[in-house]
Amino acid sequence: MSLVLIADDNLENLYLLRMLLQGHGHTVEEARNGAEALTKARQQAPVLIISDLLMPVMDGYTLLRQWKADDRLKAIPFMVYTATYTDVKDERLALDLGADAFLLKPSEPEALMASITTLVGSSNQARFPVRLPQIEENAQLKDYSETLFRKLEKKIEGLQQTNRRLGAEIAERKRTEAALRDSEARYRQLFQAITDPVLVYDCETLACLAVNDAAVAEYGHSRDEFSTMTLRDIHPPEDVPALIERLAQSGALLERRGLWRHQKKNGEIIKVEISAYGLTFADRPACLVQARNVTEQQRLEEQFRQAQKMEAIGRLAGGIAHDFNNLITVIKGYSELLQSRIAADDPASELLGEIYKAGERAGTLTRQLLAFSRQQVLAPQVFNLNTVVSNTETMLRRLIGEDVSLVTSLSPTLGQIKADPGQIEQVLMNLAVNARDAMPQGGTLTLATETVALDEAYCRTVADLAPGDYVRLTMQDTGCGMDAATQANMFEPFFTTKAVGKGTGLGLATVHGIVKQSGGHIAVETAVNQGTTFQIYLPLVAESVPEVRSPVRSRTLPQGNETVLVVEDEDAVRALEVTILQRCGYRVLEAANGKDTLLLVEQESGPIHLLVSDVIMPHMGGRDLAEQIALKRPDCKVLFLSGYTDDAVIHHGVSEAGVAFLQKPFTPAALAQKVRQVLDGRGFRI
Repeated sequence: MSLVLIADDNLENLYLLRMLLQGHGHTVEEARNGAEALTKARQQAPVLIISDLLMPVMDGYTLLRQWKADDRLKAIPFMVYTATYTDVKDERLALDLGADAFLLKPSEPEALMASITTLVGSSNQARFPVRLPQIEENAQLKDYSETLFRKLEKKIEGLQQTNRRLGAEIAERKRTEAALRDSEARYRQLFQAITDPVLVYDCETLACLAVNDAAVAEYGHSRDEFSTMTLRDIHPPEDVPALIERLAQSGALLERRGLWRHQKKNGEIIKVEISAYGLTFADRPACLVQARNVTEQQRLEEQFRQAQKMEAIGRLAGGIAHDFNNLITVIKGYSELLQSRIAADDPASELLGEIYKAGERAGTLTRQLLAFSRQQVLAPQVFNLNTVVSNTETMLRRLIGEDVSLVTSLSPTLGQIKADPGQIEQVLMNLAVNARDAMPQGGTLTLATETVALDEAYCRTVADLAPGDYVRLTMQDTGCGMDAATQANMFEPFFTTKAVGKGTGLGLATVHGIVKQSGGHIAVETAVNQGTTFQIYLPLVAESVPEVRSPVRSRTLPQGNETVLVVEDEDAVRALEVTILQRCGYRVLEAANGKDTLLLVEQESGPIHLLVSDVIMPHMGGRDLAEQIALKRPDCKVLFLSGYTDDAVIHHGVSEAGVAFLQKPFTPAALAQKVRQVLDGRGFRI
């Protein structure tokens, strides 16, 4: 059986040829491109090669040229079998390069096999020299001279014909060489036109053999510098051992697809996705590597994954905060009611005070959860950040202790921001506590404010940050700093480096949530034993700071005699609301859901002056319930309560101006005052 090698990148063509040849008793070896065909032929010589012209990595023309230049292969017949015949010059070029046959696809099987059989047979035929007749020596001298003269004339004529033929062959060879140069120039142009960096390296020495313009631009090395480099030189030193191990496993060829880190001339590390192909370059085994920079893509993907994770945890935190708010409302409400009924010197009064304080601490934890999840109901105001920093400076000094020096540098021309001042105070305290813990032996904490402009270049590196003017708050400590692992997780909820029982792990998560909820951005610079710098950017606003009026406080709960309808699905919270309102003198109706409420409204003959309803309830929410009641009781005013977040409230349509809202947890005084405010006001109707 004879071995036939087929070089074609089309799987259907390979299959048809293989079936045809095997059906006629031949053994078939396949290759997808010219480089692969050369490698296989040098390993086991076939009796015939059948090759397509257009193939990746190495085309048919290049394969033919290298085939005929190889002393081991040039005697083996070379058949061109192609469907890309567009010009007679293609066939002429192939034949000039040494092709033994040129056939067009598709050919009839009988005709194709006849050509194959002829080529295979011719390769096995021996060639014998032709013997020349000897010159007769018995002729007369004259005849011999005349014969010799005629032979000389014919010889001269033959030489002239040979010269003419050689001239034609030389001209044709020049045309062929020009065509080859044009072909090589086209491929070189295509190589340089690839927008991704492309590098060809020697499989034995790993030396760089060729690079395209994109590689020069991406990595910063000149072509001369690349010519002295190896594949190792574009990898970070710490990645080279893994590279060598991988090459040893794969026979000096990189895998066809893979993610690697590359290093530019300036030391910058980029992430690349490579595509690698084996080939023969300058008669040596080589590998072509195309590297696509995916650094920005992976950064965006990581930002997206982080955003999804933070959103999921934020939803969980919001749900937990809602349940906490209901519990805290009951704890604080009843403790305050009981405390108001007993004398101040009663021992039980102190115990009730501790219960109330515990509720306050639980409320603080709830606010931290909501701030982390960026879902806390805010009371944004326009103010100067310097004012908040100055007002909290005394408290900050108590927090950080005497062994830490607090230095402030506040810009006298600082612009205004719009945020919740209480939340900004919380940011300052949380960052100060973290700085104190990072300086157990003492140190310096610096607070600075200034107005800065962020350009598009900076904002492109930060998700959800628009170019513009910002107020920057900088808090810098001289503490122990953070390693890379800690820095990667520092904004995660419940992540802490403190001992068990020493921290909740919500401090920096809360700071992150507050800053994002206020439309800002937080940046961190830190290194082990080099301290930490937090920079918080909050959008600058053009509004002026409004005049602040001190609230009027009252020792007693405001009273009334109107009819108030209380709707709350949490029994304990509803019972507390009813108790508070009844103590204030109101006639109170109560229901646990929308269906019972509408039935009660139908049965009630007297006026209903106020609806106090939870926003989010099963089956029917507070907004829908209020609209149903407004159809029959248009004079009924509405006060909404909720332990959920502002996103949930907005979703249920109760955040518009003119709609009264009270956030849980609330105190009896807060509920009584809000009810009186709504009843005495002109608005607050659906």
